[in-house]
Amino acid sequence: MKLITNIWEELADTYAMPKDESEKVWKKLIQAYTHKSRYYHNLTHIEDLLGQAQTHQNHLQDRDSILLAILFHDVVYKASKSDNEKESAVFAQKVMQAMTITAHKISKVYAYIMATKKHEPATDDSDLQFLLDIDLSILASTPTQYKLYTEQIRKEYSIYPDFLYRNGRRKAMESFLERPQIFYFYNEEYENKARENIKNE
Repeated sequence: MKLITNIWEELADTYAMPKDESEKVWKKLIQAYTHKSRYYHNLTHIEDLLGQAQTHQNHLQDRDSILLAILFHDVVYKASKSDNEKESAVFAQKVMQAMTITAHKISKVYAYIMATKKHEPATDDSDLQFLLDIDLSILASTPTQYKLYTEQIRKEYSIYPDFLYRNGRRKAMESFLERPQIFYFYNEEYENKARENIKNE
């Protein structure tokens, strides 16, 4: 949890958020990502994405917008709802309005979070495409990691019976296989691993 702590404190300091407000937001983030219903969309997921952003920060045009989008993109996550991204984006917007962040950057982060709903290619925006690629990078993990991921997602959707869940999951995964590309920032190795994992699933 050290990375997420350091990055939030850095952003709060950079954009002049009062200490007491920063701590309130921090507590809300931790509370959200450690909720008992979170098996995959939790702190581990957020820290993984932040780590990838740190590794590739020299390729980013607007690092802070990516970090903000990562921090808030799953802050609201309920398996029974279809507006999680919208609610997460609104939450992020309210937080950023209490900071010295320009309206343009606020709008950008809001749009970035909304884009994680469909993960459609964003070839005209390299930063957004990077965000979408890292959010999907679990698809290109090792078979063992991928199996754990599918088990964690199933637990998050435990309110649905198997026949409903499997049909929905199959449809979602087949939609990725139908794309000409899944990844645009990451290389062909990621592409091949992801397709193999999805087909095996």
